[in-house]
Amino acid sequence: MSANKPEPQVYVPSDQLREALADLTDAEEALVKARTGMRAAIAADLRAHPTLSTDEMAKHTPWSNETVRGIAREYDVPRKRKPTVRSIARKP
Repeated sequence: MSANKPEPQVYVPSDQLREALADLTDAEEALVKARTGMRAAIAADLRAHPTLSTDEMAKHTPWSNETVRGIAREYDVPRKRKPTVRSIARKP
């Protein structure tokens, strides 16, 4: 056996790869910012139009009714109707 083992090579990413990664990171950050702005705008429109349903709003977004409902809850948009489910626990 030889005592002279070659040194393992250390990979250094190319300029092209580093630039592509930076572009991807920038795009992902822009997407997060745009998505956050979209969610806030949905909540603002739901507040401004009390009769607008989440179902109707969803038709104008890339998201489902359930997602729009979740956004409304996240931003504390008042509900269109009172909850119909009550606790079954007895009151003292």
